[in-house]
Amino acid sequence: MNKKRFLETIKEMDTSKGVGSEVLLDALKESFRITFAKKIEDEYKIDKRVNVKATQNKDKVINKLPDALIRVDIDLNKAKINCYRQWLVVNDDDINDDYIEIGLEEAKEKNPKLATGDYYEEELSLDDLREKDISRFKSCFTQKINKAEKDALLSTFANKIGTIVTGSVEKCDANSVIVELGRTTATLFKKDLIGDEKFNQGDSIKVYVEGIGKDDKKGSLVKISRSCNGYLRKLFENEIHEIYDGTVVIKYVERIPGRRAKVCVYSNDPNVDPSGACIGQNGNRIQSIVSQLGNAKDNKEKIDVVTWNPNLGLFVSELLRPGKVLGMNIDEEKKEITVVTDDDSLNLAIGFKGTNVVLAKKITGYEIKVLDESQASEENIEYKLLEDYEIEAKEEERRRFREKQQEAIRSRAESQEAENEESATSENEEFVSEEVEKVNETVASSSEEPETEIQKTEEKVENNELIEENEPVIETKKVKEEEPIEFKEVKTTTTLESLEKSLEEEKKEKSSSKKSFKKKKKEFKKSDDDEEKEEKKIVQKMDIYTDEELEAFENEDSDEDYDDEEDYSEYDDDDYYEDR
Repeated sequence: MNKKRFLETIKEMDTSKGVGSEVLLDALKESFRITFAKKIEDEYKIDKRVNVKATQNKDKVINKLPDALIRVDIDLNKAKINCYRQWLVVNDDDINDDYIEIGLEEAKEKNPKLATGDYYEEELSLDDLREKDISRFKSCFTQKINKAEKDALLSTFANKIGTIVTGSVEKCDANSVIVELGRTTATLFKKDLIGDEKFNQGDSIKVYVEGIGKDDKKGSLVKISRSCNGYLRKLFENEIHEIYDGTVVIKYVERIPGRRAKVCVYSNDPNVDPSGACIGQNGNRIQSIVSQLGNAKDNKEKIDVVTWNPNLGLFVSELLRPGKVLGMNIDEEKKEITVVTDDDSLNLAIGFKGTNVVLAKKITGYEIKVLDESQASEENIEYKLLEDYEIEAKEEERRRFREKQQEAIRSRAESQEAENEESATSENEEFVSEEVEKVNETVASSSEEPETEIQKTEEKVENNELIEENEPVIETKKVKEEEPIEFKEVKTTTTLESLEKSLEEEKKEKSSSKKSFKKKKKEFKKSDDDEEKEEKKIVQKMDIYTDEELEAFENEDSDEDYDDEEDYSEYDDDDYYEDR
């Protein structure tokens, strides 16, 4: 084998397939092993399937025999490939399958160095491979390489599955478009395109990565599309901030590529209108999304943004807009809905070529039949008015609100109980820790007592007290000797009658002393009151002026030298005041 050519082939496969050289060597070894194992089976005409009858049911159980043991060595630097058949060396009595095992005596005849547990090998030549073996090797190697390539692409595109990537058109024809995506290419078939859009070589194109598929003759490992629902969903997530941050959630997406699509949304925030957030001011947000759905100028895919409602009747009426729904009859068992619309809006509810009804069927999963009011009256179809569905929706909303409140109350009560339990446990832990500290303190104090005894003994030694060696030191405390108690006899000459008389006299003296004390107290109070009255009387008689000042005032009144020469009689006349 040409060494240079062999190494060049390995490098080309490494760069083109994106598979490492180690993976390629493993694929080569496995392919050679399988090829030689099959070749040996064909030479010995071994049927690896053995039928064994079961005891009771007499069913055929197929046991598969093991493959021949093949070892393959590949040296890239020397461009050498060596293949060997192996047998496991066991004791002669332990041979179970001579197809993969060999006895110890027979093995030592061929190679004296072998022991039990070793492998006896015979080299296999590549020249012995026939055309059938070569085709078998080729198919096996191709399968291994494809698997390795798929694993490499999976690791590369693992984070890109379910996202929109941008590629360039490498080749296009009437039925498909080949898109280059970095190290690999992917194919857009006609069903994956939006309507009748056309592309030219070198055009930039956005595609949705659906996953990693099988490698077929025309396609590639990476499955891409522009007509799937995921492509439109991802466009909404990329273009609308409220969907990206989770405020608005996309419930359903269904589309007829190139014609019409319906996107059902609802809001987690009651203050945010989900449809208005998707449409945007003057429709600028929805227009930016529509511009990315196909490159046809005249026929663009139209998008209906529908607010999702948990009430099925109201939700269906929203899906069939701009038709005016009067009511409907819902059969949940048969999954059928009969919708009654206004006579003038039947065609609007059905939509162009039935697109409205088709998309509503896909979203709800119900078979929908649309009639106008006159047809419903002719066929005597009973239906529930839309107003009744609105009342049901309001009642259901109130019920959910009450359940949320009750759940919130229960959660608060549970959290309060948990907090109380935690506080109780924390208090118990604190109490236990305090008790442990007290115990530690007592232990520490008890451990300190021997030290004090030792100190006392040292002090005794310093005071030249005689202590013999290896004798315990015992402290002696002086105890006060108790004096003996002497008992004396006391003789009394008084009688009981005399004692009683003395007690009565003492009581009389005490009562008389109390009465005298009360009289004195009253007299003392009376004397104090008299003094206060006298002081008040003195204050009332106190003059403002002194005697000297009063005499001076009397002298001034009796002054005869004061004469007034002016005549005041004219002032008594009324004419005096009139002239004035």
